[in-house]
Amino acid sequence: MKLRVSMVMVLLLGLTSAQTTDVTPDVFTLNAGASLSTVLKAVTATPSTTTQVAECHSVPADLVFLLDSSGSEGATNFKDQLTFVSNIVDKFDIGPDKVQVSVATFETTVNNAFWLDDYTNKADVLNAIKKIQYGGGTTATDQALTHALQESFSDAHGARNNSNKIIFVLTDGQSTKPALTADAANKIHNTNIRVIAIGIGSSISSSELDTIATDKQHVYRVANFSGLADIEKEVEQQTCKTEGLVCKSTPADILFLLDASASEGTNNFDKQLNFIKNFTKDFTIGPDAVQIALATFSTTTTPAFWFNDYDTSTDLMNAIDKVKYLGGNTHTESALKLGETAFTAANGARNNSNHLIIILTDGQSSDKTQTKAAANSVHNAGTQVIAIGIGNSIDQQEIKDIASGDGDQNAFAVADFDALQTIEKEIQSQTCKTQTACSSRPADVVFLLDTSSSEGSENFKKQLNFVNNFARELNIGPNNVQLSVVTFATNVKNEFWLNNFTTKADLLNAVQNVQYRPGITETGEGLKFVGANSFLPQHGGRPDAQQVVIVVTDGESQQKSVTANEAEKLHSAGIKVISVGIGTSIDNGELTALASDPSFVFRVADFDALQKIETEIRQTTCKAPQTACKSDPVDIVFLLDSSSSEGSINFKKQLEFVSNFVDGFDIGPDSVQIGVVTFSTAVTNRYFLNDYNSKAALKAAITSIPYTGGNTVTGDGLEFIRTNSLSAAHGARADARQVVIVMTDGQSQLPAYTKEQAKLLHDKGVKVIAVGIGNGIVSTELNNIASDKQHVFMVTGFDALHTIETELQLKTCNKLVCASSAADIVFVLDSSSSEGLTNFKKQVTFVQKFVDQFDVSSTAVQFSIVVFSTAVYPQFDLDKYASKAALLAAIKNVEYHTGVTYTGKALLYVNQTTLTTAHGARPSAAKIVIVITDGQSSSRYDTQHEANVLHKAGVEVMAIGIGIGVNHVELDRIASDAKHVFSVTNFDALKTIQNELQQTTCAVQGTAVPATTKPRPCPVSEKADVIFLLDASSSEGSSNFQKELDFVSKFVNDFDIGPDHMQFGAIRFSTSASLVFDLNSHTTKASLQMAVASISYTGGTTYTDKALALARGTGFTSTHGARPDAKRYVIVITDGESMSPTQTLTAATNLKNDGVSIITIGVGTQVRQSELDGMATDKTHVFTVKDFNVLQTIHKEVQKKTCTDAGLPLTTTMP
Repeated sequence: MKLRVSMVMVLLLGLTSAQTTDVTPDVFTLNAGASLSTVLKAVTATPSTTTQVAECHSVPADLVFLLDSSGSEGATNFKDQLTFVSNIVDKFDIGPDKVQVSVATFETTVNNAFWLDDYTNKADVLNAIKKIQYGGGTTATDQALTHALQESFSDAHGARNNSNKIIFVLTDGQSTKPALTADAANKIHNTNIRVIAIGIGSSISSSELDTIATDKQHVYRVANFSGLADIEKEVEQQTCKTEGLVCKSTPADILFLLDASASEGTNNFDKQLNFIKNFTKDFTIGPDAVQIALATFSTTTTPAFWFNDYDTSTDLMNAIDKVKYLGGNTHTESALKLGETAFTAANGARNNSNHLIIILTDGQSSDKTQTKAAANSVHNAGTQVIAIGIGNSIDQQEIKDIASGDGDQNAFAVADFDALQTIEKEIQSQTCKTQTACSSRPADVVFLLDTSSSEGSENFKKQLNFVNNFARELNIGPNNVQLSVVTFATNVKNEFWLNNFTTKADLLNAVQNVQYRPGITETGEGLKFVGANSFLPQHGGRPDAQQVVIVVTDGESQQKSVTANEAEKLHSAGIKVISVGIGTSIDNGELTALASDPSFVFRVADFDALQKIETEIRQTTCKAPQTACKSDPVDIVFLLDSSSSEGSINFKKQLEFVSNFVDGFDIGPDSVQIGVVTFSTAVTNRYFLNDYNSKAALKAAITSIPYTGGNTVTGDGLEFIRTNSLSAAHGARADARQVVIVMTDGQSQLPAYTKEQAKLLHDKGVKVIAVGIGNGIVSTELNNIASDKQHVFMVTGFDALHTIETELQLKTCNKLVCASSAADIVFVLDSSSSEGLTNFKKQVTFVQKFVDQFDVSSTAVQFSIVVFSTAVYPQFDLDKYASKAALLAAIKNVEYHTGVTYTGKALLYVNQTTLTTAHGARPSAAKIVIVITDGQSSSRYDTQHEANVLHKAGVEVMAIGIGIGVNHVELDRIASDAKHVFSVTNFDALKTIQNELQQTTCAVQGTAVPATTKPRPCPVSEKADVIFLLDASSSEGSSNFQKELDFVSKFVNDFDIGPDHMQFGAIRFSTSASLVFDLNSHTTKASLQMAVASISYTGGTTYTDKALALARGTGFTSTHGARPDAKRYVIVITDGESMSPTQTLTAATNLKNDGVSIITIGVGTQVRQSELDGMATDKTHVFTVKDFNVLQTIHKEVQKKTCTDAGLPLTTTMP
């Protein structure tokens, strides 16, 4: 048995009274029973805390100097730089166990002078510095920083794990590429490397120096090169400082549990309190940083104060001093049981913070069995525990059992209470480590690793080492982090599921055994597999865990559109996707589309550089999602149902949810304000928007709201908010967005009045979000209350509220009510010579800012851009980009094409091409065209004619004229009506109409005009026999079966029905299969859709094979309407695995051998992907959706498959 023990030995060797040195304890392992007196170990300051050290010259440090050698310096000044470096180096002890030095120069390129391990004594280093040559050239500071991160600090070049790492950048001017310099500096700041920036002369950029340096305390400026000598001492002292606590301000809720039993005594108990004070003083205390709670235990457990009781360090210190010693027995289990329930909103705990318990005890617990059980419960809740045993009466195994994690990293022991001071820094360091280990929330992490031929086996091994290093620092297990690996090339292979390995050792071993399988780069197929399989419950997926996919690739995918669509599906499912691109063959746009957020994109030069981003990737993985508008001015009022149907327990769950929701925002008069109103028989204002200006006070107020009971007067609540809560007198701000969130578990007493009051809020421009809880709600009323259907949420019960928290925050953040409403928007941008490149770029920026306010996806808003001058230059189709990040990147790259102004040609192209289904247009989406021009068209007749065609087709056209060269009569004729015409004086003034244009667009989305010419998926000559096989088993339920029928009805609605066109039959299956109607039973669309709607639900088990056999043996016979000259299709819709998999695949094979094309649609998480693939004609005939609601969104994709299979071109009929 081993425990980590820390000890300090300070040796003052020949120091005068004025010389002092601060030391920080190191860690070693002590065998049980060994005497502490036998251990002698000198220690130095750890890199996790800030300590001023007067004599640090032998402490292990790796120093890298980056010296500007550009043309602006000259050889003489460059020598002054070398003298400065030599003087700094001369003050340190050089050696492989002491200080190591590397120097590189930079100008147009980077030139490495020598690596860290090239010289092992001072004389050789100083001699090497003298020989460095001046270069001359431009100032590639970005390349120098990247060189330092990826090369200088690599193991191969002498960097050491236990050393302080510092970069010195000396420069006399601004970098050639400031943006890349900032990016390179930020990557370094995400590591444990410090950067000191020294600017010389008057040509430097102060802001760039600030960006390069770790912070402003690491920035130095001198007037000229001779002035470098004046800062030598100061730079030396800065070098001797170790880095501050990396997690000092990271949100954390820390609970101290202090043994106050009789064995301690008052004096020793006070030493525990001093330990806590010294521990906490280095952290930032506050509601958005670190919060501390404290409880004592002996015979009973007594909370002294909770997390939100003190939000300043001074108040906290005073409170710690007042904690009383109790005396009594050692009921450690009682303290841990308190720890199980301590982290609630009522006690000030935050759901977006790390949760940590630090327990101190000097003895064994009174009930070891219960103590171990209580500790396990705390661990299972995802709370990290650091256990500290004091003295020789402790049970080492019990300390280990109480502590969380593998091994002894969270278990500590000291000889006595005085020795607690020796482990303060170490406990701080360990606290920081727990905060980078996903301790605030369990995480399910899937690595999707590229194993294509471009990598090679050696590089693939480096990928596996990267995964192992990533996992090594995490707490692995069913209650902490779970990890899976999936590889992809030509084929996708699951290496192991999330729940295959529950110990770190087994997991690391499994990673090393993953085999290299070369092939092409089917990234999209890998994403599809992960989305459909990796997070399923049977594979270890947990509903309360953060779901993360880390894609590592060295090249472009084979099918970029498939990759983008599959990535968007993961994003929509709430899965965080991190993309890592390696080398020069990656597509930056694709990496951006893969990732959930641009900050989740990482790029490295080669496979060796993966190690440099390992810590940053781990931090990004563990980081709780940030609310996009957390600091924007938003006034939010919650209207909470407090009626009798809820009950006090559920009402408290509602309050807990609201408190957790608040954690995602900054609270204050200049950021987010929140008010709460409750309703039952009467309406009660709990507090107005301006009542609380701090998060801590607000959360305390929320959790203190009492439950009332009564009826459900929702309408009165809405009226009160409109007339009182959202008034200036009660804190509403003119410049803030207004949001009302209604939460209810039932129908209102007066539905008509509720609808009326909701509309008054809508008319006022207030965004209203409706949250329905349980089975007593009425969906039509929720739709009436909410601004639109995209702002309606429904959960099965109060315990499920947490599942919508993030999405609700995002809906609150969306500036536009219509941000998610389906719309196809085409920008038509004038690129004629009268504009010029500068003004054209201003147009592009305007479009970017407009787009940024909408939700971009295949089910929400799609955008296309068409540029015109003499010719038409289409930039991308509506369905090209399924994520906002990828779309914005594409808009940024739109190019200018000079020429004359042929507006009519552009409108013709939009009419005949852009707004067709083949190019991504959706029949059910609003169609909007926005024309931006600075002059008259070259053919006014053609322009007016093409605009009229668009108007007649139900397309809303908006016209924006810029400057004095436009023809206002022409603008009026281009636009659908006068309200759709905008004019600005110049390109800079475009920003003044952005809000108005967005609101006009929203109005169009809310009143989308149907197309005058109905689009068909295939041409008029389409002729096919299609039989739907409809799963009606018990796993679906009647409501989902109805959605299945809705899908069929929507599918057939777009075709011409009859003996010379499309024919449809239907087979329903569960325990048995039955032919509901023949292919020739219905020759009109109305009759067919009525028949579909009349299909009844049966329930039963899932015998898919019987349905396939019935289709072959009966459905596709001439007596049942099949035609010999028609293409034949089976479309299988199912939500589960068949009861007879072998027979199912045999029946499908028989159909395919008969020439029948089979399309399979899997709904939900219980389908078996391999069975869907086996039944279908090929993988392009397989569709999967997460639930029956999403099923409605893919009918066009399935229709397209029937057209292309039949060899028919897709239609370009104008919608």
